[in-house]
Amino acid sequence: MFSLVLLLTANQAFAADAGMDSFDSVVDVIARWLGRIGLVVAFFGAVQLALGFKQDDADGKIRGMKTLASGFLVFGITQSLSLFGL
Repeated sequence: MFSLVLLLTANQAFAADAGMDSFDSVVDVIARWLGRIGLVVAFFGAVQLALGFKQDDADGKIRGMKTLASGFLVFGITQSLSLFGL
């Protein structure tokens, strides 16, 4: 009975922080650059959208809106890394 209780109780294990610091710095650098790339993609989408309105091209407007939205989504995800615990 005692061995069953011992097996079912949770034990805390502490990991070394040395490896996590370097991992966090790598994640921060990657997130920073992905955020910048997302803003560039959003800017390109805004240009496509403006050209679609200028040429009255429905396909160009849709492509521009999709590109604009995807760029802002990538930027938003990189800015919300603290929500994911990273």
